[in-house]
Amino acid sequence: MLKSIKNVDIENKTVLLRLDLNVPIQDGKIQSDFRIIKSVPTILHLLKNNNSIIILSHLGRPNEGKIMPSLSLKKISQHLSKKLGHEIEFIENWIDGIKIEKNRIIMCENVRFQKGERANDKILSKKIASLGDIFVFDAFGVSHRKEASTYGVLDYIDSYIGLLVEDEINNANSILNSPQKPLLTIISGAKISTKIKMIHKLIEKSDFMILGGGVLNTFLNVLGYEIGQSLAEKEFVNEVKEIISGTHFHKIILPIDLVCSELDNPDQIKNRSVSMVQSNESIFDIGTQTINKYRTIIESSKTIFWNGPLGYIEKTPFDNGTVEILKMIASADNYSIIGGGDTVPIVEGLGLQNNITCLSTGGGSLLKYIEGESLPVLSKLGVVS
Repeated sequence: MLKSIKNVDIENKTVLLRLDLNVPIQDGKIQSDFRIIKSVPTILHLLKNNNSIIILSHLGRPNEGKIMPSLSLKKISQHLSKKLGHEIEFIENWIDGIKIEKNRIIMCENVRFQKGERANDKILSKKIASLGDIFVFDAFGVSHRKEASTYGVLDYIDSYIGLLVEDEINNANSILNSPQKPLLTIISGAKISTKIKMIHKLIEKSDFMILGGGVLNTFLNVLGYEIGQSLAEKEFVNEVKEIISGTHFHKIILPIDLVCSELDNPDQIKNRSVSMVQSNESIFDIGTQTINKYRTIIESSKTIFWNGPLGYIEKTPFDNGTVEILKMIASADNYSIIGGGDTVPIVEGLGLQNNITCLSTGGGSLLKYIEGESLPVLSKLGVVS
């Protein structure tokens, strides 16, 4: 049984709650409140039992021990307060002690303003632990980091996982252990070096696998296709050959056509057959016939796991493949999990977040969990991937 707040009665306590509120902010405005909203259920769960809550989080990567106003959590505190419908008191100087009344919420200033946070300093860890009676870790996105407010604090206080982390673990385990078949995995990204372990882990469990981005380009290159000037990691040829020669390679569904352009003439966009890419071109997205081919697979799949956009999404129209595939998944009858910092904002932008079973807050943590790597914070809390 997970050491979760669901499985224990926490009442009339001062709860230290570590969240991951590291959201994108541009020109002083929050660009995505996805992680903020995902933190709400745990807070409400703790409030109903007459607990006081002290929220800890980080934002960005400030210089060690330096206060940077642009990375203050004050704006996030105000936004969360509105979403909760509950007043949150914001405190800048908190490390030497906090007085808090019952059923109140305090948000502390950016934990990374504290010297020793990222180095997992023991003295800082003890100070943080001394602020509360119970520690609840609900910051899945930093569960792979050994920092004072995530890892070190666990040595000095009774600790549990929150509802968000429990949900992330259960969803990841559903892919790894008992997916409803057929299982489709979509794995993409600029570098195959960051995804090769995931491919090895999931290809055996999958019924279908779709590749995109630099990951796909590297496979196409090894298979003898011309990829021109496309992004690829040719030093991973041997790893790719191993997969190609393996018993599960037939599960990888290759594209029919690709969207290409010349680097010095980017507006001349062409939809090429996969065998007709020119040596002076680069691949930027999947083509229209490929999108239609993937539609049949998506509609027949009962479980879909997706990590990484399929094209060069930063520039239109090279986001078309990713957008169309997302729409298909959202409208299909399936259990869907989407993770990765580049993919989730697109889902939000399309307003499809309520049509996806699980949008992961994890990023790198989800990647490592799926690959079977130990996540230090979760391991210390008794969670084994």
